[in-house]
Amino acid sequence: MGRATLVVPTRHVMRARPARLVAAVCAGVLAFGISGPSGTAEAKSKPTVSVGKVKGVGTVLVDSKNHTLYTLVNNHKSVACTGACLDMGFVPLTIKAGSKPTAGKGVKGLGVVPGGTQVTENGFPLFLFSSDKPHQAKGQGLTSSGGTWHAPTVKVAKKKKGGSNAGTGGVSF
Repeated sequence: MGRATLVVPTRHVMRARPARLVAAVCAGVLAFGISGPSGTAEAKSKPTVSVGKVKGVGTVLVDSKNHTLYTLVNNHKSVACTGACLDMGFVPLTIKAGSKPTAGKGVKGLGVVPGGTQVTENGFPLFLFSSDKPHQAKGQGLTSSGGTWHAPTVKVAKKKKGGSNAGTGGVSF
């Protein structure tokens, strides 16, 4: 009596290998796409708040995607926006807990609300308006909670002849 030998058809083995190979390649591509290339320099992140232009409003504060930022004020004082105020479509500009907002050229006075993650500019909480697209200010002049929504405008200093730039920029409402 001889020994029995198991014969596996080659075509099944050949099918299994490509399937495993494809699965491994897909997993690798997915992992690479999520984490990015390791060991290479990453692109510098955009500032949290920068300066941008909005037709009809002027030079204003914008987020990293060029959406206009707003503050809710009454007589140049900040007005709290909670509850129904937020239902109008204004969304707080926030950052990751424990991090600091970064300022683009011409932006000063960034911080966060005490104990929170909402970005402020000179103590005024900053918001986005959900109906805006980049370089729009549809929330400008709307009223809620006893205040008026304003896109803080930035005064851009003009260069003097001779190459010196004595301007520091400034934000107003």
